[in-house]
Amino acid sequence: MSTAIAVATPKEVENPLIQEISLDRIKPSKANPRRRTDEAALNELAESVRTRGVLQPILIRPVDSDGFEIVCGERRWRASKAAGKETIPARVVNLTDGEALELAVIENLQRENVHELDEALGYTALIKQNPELYTVETIAAKVGRTVSYVYQRLKLAELTPNVQAAFYAGKLTAGHAVEIARLQPRDQERAFEECFPGHRTTKAVLRDKDPRPISVRELRDWIQREIHLSLANAPFDVNDPNLSPAAGPCATCPKRSGSNPLLFADSIKRADICTDRECFQQKRDALVQIRIKEIETAGEKSVKVSDSFVYYGEKPAPGVLYRPDYNEATAGDCPTTTPAVVVEGKRAGTKLYVCTNPKCKTHSAQSVGLSPEEKAARKKQAQELRIQQEYRKRLLAEVHKRVPGELGRHELDLIAQSYFQQLGHDSQHRLFKFFAWDEAKTKAANGGYTDYPKLAAARLDKMTTAAIGKFLVVCALAGELYFPTYYGSTSAKDTKLTREAAHYKVNCERALREAREKFTPKPAKPNPDGKVQSAAKTNGKANQK
Repeated sequence: MSTAIAVATPKEVENPLIQEISLDRIKPSKANPRRRTDEAALNELAESVRTRGVLQPILIRPVDSDGFEIVCGERRWRASKAAGKETIPARVVNLTDGEALELAVIENLQRENVHELDEALGYTALIKQNPELYTVETIAAKVGRTVSYVYQRLKLAELTPNVQAAFYAGKLTAGHAVEIARLQPRDQERAFEECFPGHRTTKAVLRDKDPRPISVRELRDWIQREIHLSLANAPFDVNDPNLSPAAGPCATCPKRSGSNPLLFADSIKRADICTDRECFQQKRDALVQIRIKEIETAGEKSVKVSDSFVYYGEKPAPGVLYRPDYNEATAGDCPTTTPAVVVEGKRAGTKLYVCTNPKCKTHSAQSVGLSPEEKAARKKQAQELRIQQEYRKRLLAEVHKRVPGELGRHELDLIAQSYFQQLGHDSQHRLFKFFAWDEAKTKAANGGYTDYPKLAAARLDKMTTAAIGKFLVVCALAGELYFPTYYGSTSAKDTKLTREAAHYKVNCERALREAREKFTPKPAKPNPDGKVQSAAKTNGKANQK
Protein backbone atom coordinates (compact mmCIF):
# COMPACT_ATOMS: atom_id res chain seq x y z
CA MET A 1 0.00 0.00 0.00
CA SER A 2 1.53 3.34 -1.05
CA THR A 3 2.33 5.99 1.53
CA ALA A 4 1.20 9.60 1.08
CA ILE A 5 4.29 11.75 1.39
CA ALA A 6 4.45 15.52 1.66
CA VAL A 7 7.45 17.03 -0.05
CA ALA A 8 8.39 20.66 -0.62
CA THR A 9 8.19 20.97 -4.42
CA PRO A 10 9.77 23.87 -6.35
CA LYS A 11 7.31 26.36 -7.81
CA GLU A 12 8.18 25.29 -11.37
CA VAL A 13 6.72 21.86 -10.69
CA GLU A 14 3.32 23.11 -9.58
CA ASN A 15 1.89 23.77 -13.03
CA PRO A 16 4.43 23.12 -15.78
CA LEU A 17 3.25 22.51 -19.32
CA ILE A 18 3.25 18.96 -20.63
CA GLN A 19 5.38 18.64 -23.77
CA GLU A 20 6.15 15.82 -26.18
CA ILE A 21 9.94 15.43 -25.97
CA SER A 22 12.05 13.22 -28.23
CA LEU A 23 13.34 10.15 -26.41
CA ASP A 24 16.80 10.68 -27.87
CA ARG A 25 17.10 14.05 -26.12
CA ILE A 26 16.52 12.48 -22.70
CA LYS A 27 19.06 10.53 -20.65
CA PRO A 28 18.64 8.68 -17.34
CA SER A 29 20.03 10.11 -14.11
CA LYS A 30 23.09 8.51 -12.55
CA ALA A 31 21.64 9.39 -9.14
CA ASN A 32 18.46 7.33 -9.66
CA PRO A 33 17.92 5.49 -6.35
CA ARG A 34 16.17 2.57 -8.08
CA ARG A 35 18.96 0.12 -8.92
CA ARG A 36 17.02 -3.09 -9.63
CA THR A 37 15.34 -3.67 -13.00
CA ASP A 38 12.51 -6.19 -13.33
CA GLU A 39 12.66 -7.17 -17.00
CA ALA A 40 9.31 -8.96 -16.94
CA ALA A 41 7.55 -5.94 -15.42
CA LEU A 42 9.34 -3.63 -17.87
CA ASN A 43 8.10 -5.74 -20.80
CA GLU A 44 4.54 -5.55 -19.47
CA LEU A 45 4.85 -1.77 -19.16
CA ALA A 46 6.22 -1.55 -22.71
CA GLU A 47 3.21 -3.49 -24.01
CA SER A 48 0.90 -1.11 -22.12
CA VAL A 49 2.70 1.91 -23.63
CA ARG A 50 2.45 0.33 -27.07
CA THR A 51 -1.33 -0.03 -26.82
CA ARG A 52 -2.43 2.87 -24.58
CA GLY A 53 0.53 5.23 -24.55
CA VAL A 54 2.18 6.85 -21.53
CA LEU A 55 -0.66 7.76 -19.17
CA GLN A 56 1.43 9.75 -16.68
CA PRO A 57 4.04 12.24 -17.96
CA ILE A 58 7.61 11.91 -16.75
CA LEU A 59 9.49 14.69 -14.97
CA ILE A 60 12.74 15.94 -16.57
CA ARG A 61 15.13 18.87 -16.16
CA PRO A 62 17.39 20.60 -18.68
CA VAL A 63 21.09 19.76 -18.31
CA ASP A 64 22.60 21.24 -21.46
CA SER A 65 21.60 23.28 -24.51
CA ASP A 66 19.58 20.51 -26.12
CA GLY A 67 19.34 17.70 -23.57
CA PHE A 68 17.35 16.67 -20.52
CA GLU A 69 17.87 14.40 -17.51
CA ILE A 70 15.15 12.22 -16.01
CA VAL A 71 14.07 13.17 -12.50
CA CYS A 72 11.10 10.79 -12.19
CA GLY A 73 9.91 8.17 -14.69
CA GLU A 74 12.93 6.25 -15.98
CA ARG A 75 10.91 3.03 -16.33
CA ARG A 76 8.30 4.81 -18.48
CA TRP A 77 11.13 6.21 -20.62
CA ARG A 78 12.72 2.78 -21.07
CA ALA A 79 9.34 1.17 -21.79
CA SER A 80 8.63 3.83 -24.45
CA LYS A 81 11.91 3.05 -26.16
CA ALA A 82 11.15 -0.68 -26.04
CA ALA A 83 7.69 0.00 -27.47
CA GLY A 84 9.21 1.82 -30.45
CA LYS A 85 7.94 5.29 -29.52
CA GLU A 86 9.80 8.39 -30.68
CA THR A 87 8.53 10.89 -28.09
CA ILE A 88 7.19 10.86 -24.54
CA PRO A 89 4.99 13.33 -22.63
CA ALA A 90 7.09 15.16 -20.07
CA ARG A 91 7.08 18.09 -17.67
CA VAL A 92 10.24 20.15 -17.94
CA VAL A 93 11.32 21.88 -14.71
CA ASN A 94 14.44 23.70 -13.58
CA LEU A 95 15.90 21.89 -10.59
CA THR A 96 19.21 21.87 -8.74
CA ASP A 97 21.03 18.58 -8.20
CA GLY A 98 19.75 18.44 -4.60
CA GLU A 99 16.14 19.17 -5.57
CA ALA A 100 16.25 16.60 -8.39
CA LEU A 101 17.65 13.91 -6.11
CA GLU A 102 15.07 14.62 -3.39
CA LEU A 103 12.18 14.41 -5.88
CA ALA A 104 13.58 11.17 -7.33
CA VAL A 105 13.87 9.55 -3.91
CA ILE A 106 10.46 10.71 -2.68
CA GLU A 107 8.73 9.72 -5.93
CA ASN A 108 10.14 6.23 -5.76
CA LEU A 109 9.02 5.83 -2.14
CA GLN A 110 5.43 6.50 -3.18
CA ARG A 111 5.46 3.36 -5.32
CA GLU A 112 4.37 0.02 -3.92
CA ASN A 113 7.11 -2.14 -5.41
CA VAL A 114 10.14 -0.13 -4.31
CA HIS A 115 12.85 -2.39 -2.92
CA GLU A 116 13.99 -1.74 0.65
CA LEU A 117 17.62 -1.56 -0.48
CA ASP A 118 16.76 1.03 -3.16
CA GLU A 119 15.05 3.03 -0.42
CA ALA A 120 18.18 2.80 1.74
CA LEU A 121 20.47 3.87 -1.10
CA GLY A 122 18.16 6.81 -1.84
CA TYR A 123 18.37 8.06 1.76
CA THR A 124 22.15 7.61 1.69
CA ALA A 125 22.44 9.61 -1.52
CA LEU A 126 20.45 12.47 0.00
CA ILE A 127 22.71 12.64 3.05
CA LYS A 128 25.86 12.54 0.90
CA GLN A 129 24.43 15.28 -1.32
CA ASN A 130 23.96 17.73 1.55
CA PRO A 131 24.74 16.44 5.08
CA GLU A 132 23.68 19.71 6.68
CA LEU A 133 20.28 19.82 4.99
CA TYR A 134 19.49 16.10 5.05
CA THR A 135 19.76 14.32 8.37
CA VAL A 136 17.96 11.25 9.66
CA GLU A 137 15.45 13.50 11.38
CA THR A 138 14.72 15.72 8.34
CA ILE A 139 14.38 12.71 6.01
CA ALA A 140 11.99 11.04 8.47
CA ALA A 141 9.86 14.19 8.50
CA LYS A 142 9.81 14.41 4.69
CA VAL A 143 8.83 10.76 4.09
CA GLY A 144 6.41 10.51 7.01
CA ARG A 145 8.31 7.77 8.84
CA THR A 146 9.83 7.43 12.29
CA VAL A 147 13.46 8.32 12.88
CA SER A 148 14.17 4.71 13.90
CA TYR A 149 12.66 3.44 10.61
CA VAL A 150 14.89 5.70 8.49
CA TYR A 151 17.98 4.86 10.54
CA GLN A 152 17.45 1.12 10.10
CA ARG A 153 16.86 1.59 6.37
CA LEU A 154 20.16 3.49 6.14
CA LYS A 155 21.95 0.51 7.70
CA LEU A 156 20.78 -1.65 4.78
CA ALA A 157 23.11 0.36 2.53
CA GLU A 158 26.02 -1.01 4.62
CA LEU A 159 25.30 -4.64 3.75
CA THR A 160 28.21 -6.48 2.16
CA PRO A 161 28.03 -7.03 -1.63
CA ASN A 162 27.15 -10.72 -1.23
CA VAL A 163 24.24 -9.99 1.08
CA GLN A 164 23.02 -7.14 -1.14
CA ALA A 165 23.05 -9.46 -4.18
CA ALA A 166 21.05 -12.11 -2.29
CA PHE A 167 18.62 -9.47 -1.01
CA TYR A 168 18.01 -8.11 -4.51
CA ALA A 169 17.62 -11.66 -5.86
CA GLY A 170 14.87 -12.42 -3.34
CA LYS A 171 16.87 -15.02 -1.38
CA LEU A 172 16.51 -12.98 1.84
CA THR A 173 13.51 -11.14 3.25
CA ALA A 174 13.68 -7.58 4.57
CA GLY A 175 13.57 -8.99 8.11
CA HIS A 176 16.70 -11.07 7.49
CA ALA A 177 18.46 -8.09 5.87
CA VAL A 178 17.73 -5.75 8.80
CA GLU A 179 19.09 -8.28 11.32
CA ILE A 180 22.28 -8.81 9.27
CA ALA A 181 22.78 -5.08 8.59
CA ARG A 182 23.25 -4.45 12.31
CA LEU A 183 26.45 -6.54 12.26
CA GLN A 184 30.02 -5.83 11.25
CA PRO A 185 31.07 -6.90 7.68
CA ARG A 186 32.83 -10.11 8.74
CA ASP A 187 29.92 -11.14 10.94
CA GLN A 188 27.46 -10.25 8.15
CA GLU A 189 29.03 -12.95 5.97
CA ARG A 190 28.82 -15.47 8.81
CA ALA A 191 25.17 -14.65 9.46
CA PHE A 192 24.37 -14.86 5.74
CA GLU A 193 25.83 -18.36 5.52
CA GLU A 194 23.94 -19.33 8.68
CA CYS A 195 20.67 -18.36 6.97
CA PHE A 196 21.07 -21.27 4.52
CA PRO A 197 22.28 -24.35 6.44
CA GLY A 198 22.20 -26.59 3.35
CA HIS A 199 24.46 -24.33 1.26
CA ARG A 200 28.22 -24.24 1.79
CA THR A 201 29.01 -21.10 -0.23
CA THR A 202 27.46 -17.78 -1.19
CA LYS A 203 27.55 -18.81 -4.85
CA ALA A 204 25.48 -21.90 -4.03
CA VAL A 205 22.81 -19.71 -2.42
CA LEU A 206 22.62 -17.35 -5.40
CA ARG A 207 22.59 -20.31 -7.81
CA ASP A 208 19.65 -22.02 -6.10
CA LYS A 209 16.32 -20.95 -7.58
CA ASP A 210 14.38 -21.21 -4.34
CA PRO A 211 16.65 -21.59 -1.28
CA ARG A 212 14.71 -21.55 1.94
CA PRO A 213 16.34 -19.49 4.71
CA ILE A 214 15.85 -20.04 8.41
CA SER A 215 13.26 -17.82 10.06
CA VAL A 216 14.09 -14.28 11.20
CA ARG A 217 13.51 -15.42 14.79
CA GLU A 218 16.05 -18.24 14.38
CA LEU A 219 18.56 -15.85 12.79
CA ARG A 220 18.16 -13.37 15.65
CA ASP A 221 18.67 -16.16 18.21
CA TRP A 222 21.84 -17.26 16.42
CA ILE A 223 23.17 -13.68 16.37
CA GLN A 224 22.49 -13.26 20.08
CA ARG A 225 24.19 -16.58 20.79
CA GLU A 226 27.21 -16.36 18.47
CA ILE A 227 27.86 -12.64 17.88
CA HIS A 228 26.65 -10.56 20.83
CA LEU A 229 28.87 -10.23 23.90
CA SER A 230 27.94 -9.01 27.37
CA LEU A 231 30.01 -6.04 28.51
CA ALA A 232 29.01 -6.86 32.09
CA ASN A 233 31.23 -9.96 31.80
CA ALA A 234 34.09 -8.20 29.98
CA PRO A 235 37.47 -8.85 31.63
CA PHE A 236 38.63 -5.31 30.81
CA ASP A 237 37.48 -1.90 32.03
CA VAL A 238 34.74 -0.90 29.57
CA ASN A 239 35.31 2.79 30.40
CA ASP A 240 39.05 2.71 29.61
CA PRO A 241 39.62 4.80 26.44
CA ASN A 242 43.25 3.64 26.02
CA LEU A 243 42.74 -0.09 25.43
CA SER A 244 41.69 0.70 21.85
CA PRO A 245 42.16 4.41 21.10
CA ALA A 246 40.38 4.09 17.76
CA ALA A 247 37.26 2.63 19.40
CA GLY A 248 37.32 4.64 22.63
CA PRO A 249 35.35 3.64 25.74
CA CYS A 250 32.50 1.15 25.32
CA ALA A 251 30.02 3.43 27.09
CA THR A 252 29.90 5.82 24.11
CA CYS A 253 30.51 3.31 21.31
CA PRO A 254 27.66 3.26 18.71
CA LYS A 255 28.09 -0.53 18.45
CA ARG A 256 26.96 -0.89 22.07
CA SER A 257 23.22 -1.61 22.20
CA GLY A 258 22.46 1.06 24.81
CA SER A 259 24.32 3.77 22.87
CA ASN A 260 22.29 3.26 19.69
CA PRO A 261 18.61 2.72 20.57
CA LEU A 262 17.50 3.74 17.06
CA LEU A 263 19.17 0.61 15.71
CA PHE A 264 18.91 -1.93 18.53
CA ALA A 265 15.84 -0.99 20.59
CA ASP A 266 13.55 -3.49 18.84
CA SER A 267 15.99 -6.43 18.94
CA ILE A 268 18.19 -6.11 22.06
CA LYS A 269 16.57 -5.46 25.43
CA ARG A 270 19.81 -5.06 27.40
CA ALA A 271 21.90 -1.90 27.16
CA ASP A 272 25.29 -3.54 27.79
CA ILE A 273 25.59 -5.73 24.68
CA CYS A 274 28.61 -5.36 22.38
CA THR A 275 27.90 -6.20 18.72
CA ASP A 276 31.53 -6.04 17.51
CA ARG A 277 33.37 -9.22 18.49
CA GLU A 278 36.57 -8.11 16.77
CA CYS A 279 36.78 -4.89 18.79
CA PHE A 280 35.97 -6.83 21.99
CA GLN A 281 38.79 -9.26 21.18
CA GLN A 282 41.23 -6.41 20.52
CA LYS A 283 40.50 -4.84 23.90
CA ARG A 284 40.85 -8.19 25.63
CA ASP A 285 44.20 -8.82 23.88
CA ALA A 286 45.35 -5.32 24.85
CA LEU A 287 44.56 -6.08 28.50
CA VAL A 288 46.54 -9.34 28.27
CA GLN A 289 49.58 -7.50 26.89
CA ILE A 290 49.36 -4.94 29.70
CA ARG A 291 49.38 -7.74 32.31
CA ILE A 292 52.35 -9.47 30.62
CA LYS A 293 54.34 -6.21 30.58
CA GLU A 294 53.55 -5.65 34.27
CA ILE A 295 55.12 -9.01 35.12
CA GLU A 296 58.12 -8.39 32.88
CA THR A 297 58.64 -4.96 34.43
CA ALA A 298 58.85 -6.67 37.82
CA GLY A 299 61.74 -8.76 36.43
CA GLU A 300 59.86 -12.05 36.15
CA LYS A 301 58.97 -14.30 33.24
CA SER A 302 55.36 -15.24 32.67
CA VAL A 303 53.53 -18.00 30.84
CA LYS A 304 50.23 -17.83 28.94
CA VAL A 305 47.42 -20.08 30.13
CA SER A 306 43.84 -20.75 29.11
CA ASP A 307 40.81 -21.44 31.28
CA SER A 308 39.49 -24.08 28.89
CA PHE A 309 40.36 -27.55 27.66
CA VAL A 310 41.44 -28.49 24.13
CA TYR A 311 38.56 -30.46 22.66
CA TYR A 312 38.77 -33.04 19.92
CA GLY A 313 39.38 -31.46 16.52
CA GLU A 314 40.50 -28.10 17.94
CA LYS A 315 43.98 -26.68 17.40
CA PRO A 316 45.57 -25.22 20.54
CA ALA A 317 47.02 -21.72 20.30
CA PRO A 318 50.83 -21.80 20.13
CA GLY A 319 52.60 -21.01 23.39
CA VAL A 320 49.44 -21.37 25.51
CA LEU A 321 48.99 -23.93 28.30
CA TYR A 322 45.56 -25.55 28.63
CA ARG A 323 44.03 -27.53 31.41
CA PRO A 324 45.25 -30.02 32.62
CA ASP A 325 48.75 -28.84 31.59
CA TYR A 326 49.05 -26.72 34.73
CA ASN A 327 47.79 -26.37 38.29
CA GLU A 328 46.87 -23.06 39.87
CA ALA A 329 49.15 -22.27 42.77
CA THR A 330 50.24 -19.56 45.21
CA ALA A 331 53.54 -17.73 44.91
CA GLY A 332 56.30 -19.71 46.67
CA ASP A 333 54.33 -22.97 46.98
CA CYS A 334 56.99 -24.93 45.11
CA PRO A 335 60.21 -24.28 43.14
CA THR A 336 58.39 -24.58 39.77
CA THR A 337 55.64 -22.06 40.55
CA THR A 338 55.68 -19.22 38.00
CA PRO A 339 53.53 -16.14 37.26
CA ALA A 340 50.99 -16.50 34.46
CA VAL A 341 48.40 -14.49 32.56
CA VAL A 342 45.07 -15.93 31.39
CA VAL A 343 44.77 -15.21 27.65
CA GLU A 344 41.52 -17.07 26.88
CA GLY A 345 38.21 -17.51 28.63
CA LYS A 346 36.16 -15.44 31.06
CA ARG A 347 39.20 -14.60 33.19
CA ALA A 348 41.29 -13.26 30.29
CA GLY A 349 43.76 -10.65 31.56
CA THR A 350 43.87 -12.13 35.07
CA LYS A 351 47.29 -12.56 36.71
CA LEU A 352 47.86 -15.73 38.74
CA TYR A 353 50.52 -18.30 39.66
CA VAL A 354 50.70 -21.78 38.16
CA CYS A 355 52.76 -24.94 38.53
CA THR A 356 53.63 -26.68 35.26
CA ASN A 357 55.50 -29.67 36.74
CA PRO A 358 53.29 -32.78 36.32
CA LYS A 359 55.37 -34.61 38.98
CA CYS A 360 55.29 -31.83 41.54
CA LYS A 361 54.67 -33.34 44.99
CA THR A 362 52.77 -30.25 46.10
CA HIS A 363 50.39 -29.79 43.16
CA SER A 364 50.25 -33.00 41.12
CA ALA A 365 47.53 -34.49 43.32
CA GLN A 366 45.28 -31.46 42.87
CA SER A 367 42.25 -31.86 40.70
CA VAL A 368 41.95 -29.53 37.72
CA GLY A 369 38.24 -30.10 37.26
CA LEU A 370 35.34 -27.70 37.34
CA SER A 371 35.18 -24.86 39.85
CA PRO A 372 32.49 -25.00 42.56
CA GLU A 373 30.47 -22.36 40.68
CA GLU A 374 30.71 -24.35 37.44
CA LYS A 375 29.69 -27.54 39.20
CA ALA A 376 26.65 -25.82 40.74
CA ALA A 377 25.63 -24.41 37.35
CA ARG A 378 26.01 -27.82 35.69
CA LYS A 379 23.95 -29.45 38.41
CA LYS A 380 21.19 -26.85 38.07
CA GLN A 381 21.18 -27.25 34.30
CA ALA A 382 20.98 -31.05 34.55
CA GLN A 383 18.08 -30.79 37.01
CA GLU A 384 16.12 -28.45 34.72
CA LEU A 385 16.75 -30.85 31.82
CA ARG A 386 15.33 -33.77 33.79
CA ILE A 387 12.30 -31.68 34.81
CA GLN A 388 11.55 -30.71 31.19
CA GLN A 389 11.98 -34.30 29.97
CA GLU A 390 9.66 -35.63 32.66
CA TYR A 391 7.13 -32.84 32.02
CA ARG A 392 6.95 -33.56 28.30
CA LYS A 393 6.81 -37.31 28.91
CA ARG A 394 3.82 -36.83 31.22
CA LEU A 395 2.03 -34.59 28.70
CA LEU A 396 2.53 -37.14 25.93
CA ALA A 397 1.31 -39.94 28.20
CA GLU A 398 -1.90 -38.03 28.97
CA VAL A 399 -2.46 -37.27 25.27
CA HIS A 400 -1.89 -40.96 24.49
CA LYS A 401 -4.64 -41.93 26.93
CA ARG A 402 -7.13 -39.55 25.33
CA VAL A 403 -6.59 -40.43 21.66
CA PRO A 404 -9.83 -42.12 20.49
CA GLY A 405 -9.79 -45.69 19.24
CA GLU A 406 -10.91 -44.54 15.82
CA LEU A 407 -9.01 -41.49 14.54
CA GLY A 408 -11.13 -38.42 13.90
CA ARG A 409 -10.68 -35.31 11.80
CA HIS A 410 -8.53 -33.56 14.43
CA GLU A 411 -6.06 -36.44 14.65
CA LEU A 412 -5.81 -36.79 10.87
CA ASP A 413 -5.14 -33.06 10.46
CA LEU A 414 -2.39 -33.24 13.08
CA ILE A 415 -0.74 -36.27 11.46
CA ALA A 416 -1.00 -34.89 7.93
CA GLN A 417 0.47 -31.47 8.79
CA SER A 418 3.26 -32.95 10.91
CA TYR A 419 4.10 -35.51 8.24
CA PHE A 420 4.18 -32.89 5.50
CA GLN A 421 6.41 -30.54 7.54
CA GLN A 422 8.95 -33.34 8.06
CA LEU A 423 9.31 -33.87 4.33
CA GLY A 424 12.21 -32.13 2.63
CA HIS A 425 11.64 -28.88 0.75
CA ASP A 426 12.13 -30.66 -2.59
CA SER A 427 9.56 -33.34 -1.77
CA GLN A 428 7.07 -30.67 -0.70
CA HIS A 429 7.63 -28.90 -4.03
CA ARG A 430 7.04 -32.14 -5.98
CA LEU A 431 3.82 -32.83 -4.08
CA PHE A 432 2.49 -29.37 -4.97
CA LYS A 433 3.21 -30.12 -8.61
CA PHE A 434 1.61 -33.56 -8.30
CA PHE A 435 -1.63 -32.09 -6.91
CA ALA A 436 -1.40 -29.08 -9.28
CA TRP A 437 -1.62 -26.68 -6.36
CA ASP A 438 -0.67 -23.01 -6.61
CA GLU A 439 2.72 -22.07 -5.19
CA ALA A 440 2.16 -18.45 -4.17
CA LYS A 441 5.19 -16.91 -2.47
CA THR A 442 5.15 -14.94 0.75
CA LYS A 443 4.35 -11.27 0.17
CA ALA A 444 7.50 -9.16 0.11
CA ALA A 445 8.99 -6.50 -2.12
CA ASN A 446 11.90 -8.79 -2.92
CA GLY A 447 9.85 -11.87 -3.84
CA GLY A 448 10.10 -13.99 -0.70
CA TYR A 449 10.03 -17.81 -0.74
CA THR A 450 7.36 -20.48 -0.94
CA ASP A 451 6.09 -21.56 2.50
CA TYR A 452 4.80 -25.00 1.52
CA PRO A 453 3.65 -26.13 5.03
CA LYS A 454 1.53 -22.99 5.44
CA LEU A 455 -0.04 -23.40 1.97
CA ALA A 456 -0.62 -27.11 2.55
CA ALA A 457 -2.38 -26.41 5.89
CA ALA A 458 -4.91 -24.22 4.07
CA ARG A 459 -5.54 -27.03 1.57
CA LEU A 460 -5.95 -29.65 4.29
CA ASP A 461 -8.64 -27.57 6.01
CA LYS A 462 -10.83 -28.00 2.93
CA MET A 463 -10.25 -31.77 2.52
CA THR A 464 -12.60 -34.50 3.57
CA THR A 465 -11.45 -37.23 5.94
CA ALA A 466 -11.10 -39.64 3.02
CA ALA A 467 -9.04 -37.13 1.03
CA ILE A 468 -6.68 -36.65 3.99
CA GLY A 469 -6.14 -40.41 4.15
CA LYS A 470 -5.17 -40.44 0.47
CA PHE A 471 -2.95 -37.41 1.02
CA LEU A 472 -1.06 -39.27 3.77
CA VAL A 473 -0.42 -42.23 1.49
CA VAL A 474 0.93 -39.92 -1.22
CA CYS A 475 3.16 -38.17 1.36
CA ALA A 476 4.56 -41.53 2.37
CA LEU A 477 5.57 -42.13 -1.26
CA ALA A 478 6.64 -38.57 -2.11
CA GLY A 479 10.32 -39.48 -2.02
CA GLU A 480 9.78 -41.91 -4.91
CA LEU A 481 8.98 -39.01 -7.26
CA TYR A 482 12.67 -38.13 -7.32
CA PHE A 483 14.65 -39.92 -10.01
CA PRO A 484 18.37 -38.97 -10.13
CA THR A 485 19.89 -38.29 -13.53
CA TYR A 486 22.82 -40.61 -12.91
CA TYR A 487 20.45 -43.60 -13.22
CA GLY A 488 20.31 -42.89 -16.95
CA SER A 489 17.58 -44.88 -18.65
CA THR A 490 17.47 -47.56 -15.99
CA SER A 491 14.15 -47.96 -14.20
CA ALA A 492 14.17 -49.35 -10.66
CA LYS A 493 12.07 -52.52 -10.52
CA ASP A 494 11.70 -53.04 -6.78
CA THR A 495 10.86 -49.80 -5.02
CA LYS A 496 8.38 -48.80 -2.35
CA LEU A 497 6.26 -47.17 -5.05
CA THR A 498 6.15 -50.25 -7.30
CA ARG A 499 5.35 -52.48 -4.33
CA GLU A 500 2.41 -50.25 -3.34
CA ALA A 501 1.28 -50.15 -6.97
CA ALA A 502 1.22 -53.94 -6.98
CA HIS A 503 -0.73 -53.91 -3.70
CA TYR A 504 -3.42 -51.73 -5.28
CA LYS A 505 -3.32 -53.87 -8.48
CA VAL A 506 -1.99 -51.05 -10.70
CA ASN A 507 -0.93 -52.08 -14.20
CA CYS A 508 2.70 -50.88 -14.03
CA GLU A 509 3.54 -52.02 -17.56
CA ARG A 510 0.71 -49.99 -19.07
CA ALA A 511 1.72 -46.90 -17.07
CA LEU A 512 5.32 -47.22 -18.30
CA ARG A 513 4.14 -47.72 -21.89
CA GLU A 514 1.94 -44.60 -21.75
CA ALA A 515 4.83 -42.59 -20.28
CA ARG A 516 7.11 -43.67 -23.14
CA GLU A 517 4.45 -42.81 -25.72
CA LYS A 518 4.04 -39.33 -24.26
CA PHE A 519 7.69 -38.44 -24.76
CA THR A 520 8.43 -40.42 -27.92
CA PRO A 521 8.57 -38.12 -31.02
CA LYS A 522 5.76 -38.80 -33.46
CA PRO A 523 6.62 -39.71 -37.07
CA ALA A 524 6.59 -36.90 -39.62
CA LYS A 525 3.41 -36.37 -41.64
CA PRO A 526 3.42 -35.49 -45.39
CA ASN A 527 1.94 -32.18 -46.55
CA PRO A 528 -0.70 -32.08 -49.30
CA ASP A 529 2.06 -31.15 -51.78
CA GLY A 530 3.87 -34.36 -50.95
CA LYS A 531 6.68 -32.83 -48.87
CA VAL A 532 7.47 -34.35 -45.50
CA GLN A 533 6.95 -32.00 -42.57
CA SER A 534 9.22 -32.39 -39.53
CA ALA A 535 7.73 -33.83 -36.37
CA ALA A 536 8.80 -30.74 -34.40
CA LYS A 537 6.81 -28.41 -36.68
CA THR A 538 3.83 -30.75 -36.64
CA ASN A 539 3.85 -30.83 -32.84
CA GLY A 540 4.22 -27.06 -32.73
CA LYS A 541 1.12 -26.53 -34.87
CA ALA A 542 -0.80 -29.00 -32.78
CA ASN A 543 0.13 -27.11 -29.63
CA GLN A 544 -1.05 -23.79 -31.14
CA LYS A 545 -4.41 -25.39 -31.96
